[in-house]
Amino acid sequence: MPRAGVLGCGHALPPHTRGNDDPLYAQLDRTPNDQGVVEADLFVGMGERRYLGAGELIEPLMVAACSRALAHAGIEPSQVERLYGYASVPTFVTPNSLFTVHRDLGLSERAMVIPVNSEFSNFAVSLAMAGEAVDAGRIKHALVVCGSNWTRHVDYTKGHAITASDAAAAAVVAGDARLALVDHQTRTYSDQFHSMRMYTRSLSTGCRSVVPVGADNLPVPTYEIDATEGVAVYQSIMKEGLPDLVNYVLACNGVTGRDVALITHQGSRTLIDHWADRIGPRQYLETFETFGNMTLATYPVNLSHFFTDITSPYVMIAAVGPGFHLTATLLRQR
Repeated sequence: MPRAGVLGCGHALPPHTRGNDDPLYAQLDRTPNDQGVVEADLFVGMGERRYLGAGELIEPLMVAACSRALAHAGIEPSQVERLYGYASVPTFVTPNSLFTVHRDLGLSERAMVIPVNSEFSNFAVSLAMAGEAVDAGRIKHALVVCGSNWTRHVDYTKGHAITASDAAAAAVVAGDARLALVDHQTRTYSDQFHSMRMYTRSLSTGCRSVVPVGADNLPVPTYEIDATEGVAVYQSIMKEGLPDLVNYVLACNGVTGRDVALITHQGSRTLIDHWADRIGPRQYLETFETFGNMTLATYPVNLSHFFTDITSPYVMIAAVGPGFHLTATLLRQR
């Protein structure tokens, strides 16, 4: 029985760009943490980022990405039996905006909607779930889509915020696909649950604290990397744990870095260069200088952007995420 995999991809980006000279980044705080580390020094190498303008929403980009993925795969919306993925940050705690994507695509009432809130590994985890459903014979076609509007949910005094970018991308999962799912593994470090988080909170600006609000003047959640624990996770589990997991999964499947096109989180040039050195991929599919850190959308955007340029026999998607966890998904070209 042919393994399920990725049959087609599509992505959509906002038209607006920010460069390094944008006034928004002038408020960056360079105060060292307790270990003398300046967070901003960890996030370097960016060029441009994409962002949603006033009144623009991520959902239309998700719909556009899905339409392109379906067209690329030669699949009609009526053939989609499950819709996996996530819109982040969603308008409501529940339901997730994935349901509006279902509506706007005109999917069948029988198509199950499955929001996967695993930031930032939503795409990798959704691929695994969709592939297992296809291989089990439960469905024939699934659609996976991830959309990020994180530029509205970061604190621009913090180093990590200067990489934030918005985007959406999708993939069709079916049997006998071009990229077959081979293996996936996760490492979970739940003792670092509080190291990176998003919640409604006050931000310090100068001598006062304010709660950020949206266009409706209501409070909005804001991402935070703990100045001590979060930075330590960045420098250990994220930096070294990700290539350890990737190399383990490759070895389990008789594959080396020289056989893979690698897609990872892209929050800093320092991390990207370090991972390239530790893993040694044949191709590194990254768009950091032009698209920035698209959080959960990074992985499907880069898969879609480079889809026709992949010459490596394997593709490795290696994701990081709060909680804290790492996920590695291996695919093979047919």
